[in-house]
Amino acid sequence: MQHKKAKERVQRILEIEIKFEGHFDKCFDNLKESQQLSLIEWIENCKETKLNPIASFKDKQLIGFILRIGSNLRAILTKEKNKYFLVLFLDKHKYYEAELLKLGF
Repeated sequence: MQHKKAKERVQRILEIEIKFEGHFDKCFDNLKESQQLSLIEWIENCKETKLNPIASFKDKQLIGFILRIGSNLRAILTKEKNKYFLVLFLDKHKYYEAELLKLGF
């Protein structure tokens, strides 16, 4: 699946237009098909509240879901408490750590 199709699918699942940050396009295109499908399934589980989020210490209304993909890629899906999903971040581990600090996780 190409990143454009994946973005459309993610937005259909979440029922809202979200931002895609990090090097989403490049990272997604380099994933194996099984990893791409796992990422989509993880997003579905986040929406259905089957996973426990972490809370931001900087913004009390922000929560996030974290996914480790392989040894070097990470995804962060952020959401406002009791509201809408905001951003799907996908990138290498070193950028992920900077994003965690920026968001307060």
